[in-house]
Amino acid sequence: AANTLGIIIHGALEELYTPYLNQYLAVHHIEFMETQIETIILKYFKKEYKEGEINKGKNLLAFEVAKRNVYNFLQLEKKALIEENAAIKVLFLEQPLSCEIQLDSFDFPIKIAGKVDRIEERNGVIRIIDYKTGKVDAHSLKLTDVLALTPEVEYEKIIQLLCYALMFENHALRLDREITAGIISFKNMKSG
Repeated sequence: AANTLGIIIHGALEELYTPYLNQYLAVHHIEFMETQIETIILKYFKKEYKEGEINKGKNLLAFEVAKRNVYNFLQLEKKALIEENAAIKVLFLEQPLSCEIQLDSFDFPIKIAGKVDRIEERNGVIRIIDYKTGKVDAHSLKLTDVLALTPEVEYEKIIQLLCYALMFENHALRLDREITAGIISFKNMKSG
């Protein structure tokens, strides 16, 4: 299935980062995670593919792509720590969030819910991050007028991020930090 690679990568990143929740990341943490990539990807691959052969063909390619995506992600993290001297603290992974919205046109509240891939504090700013295994173009995440939002597919990622920010808002107010939201696309990670 198209989302299987995403499930594997999400699971692997959650397992790799969980031991470091709520502490500032250091280069040696990332380097240790790098040594665990193959074992952890294999674990999630076997879970998703059950008895599937992963030593040849499309499955082997998918396995190698998953490993490469996680490795590249860790390299970006390491680069931020070394070159940018970033202070990164992962606060939540695969965090369920929800809130209720009251609209004048309804007599009842509307509940929205979702699961955020990663919420971190980076250099004092709270970042709500959604991982995407597919390619995401930066222009599809820019919106000059909120009133231009429509339920069209081209805005689905923006709407998802705005909903995550709304659901996290009360928690963020207690933290008294600026919030940003964005996507990390594994197909074009270097685009920011």
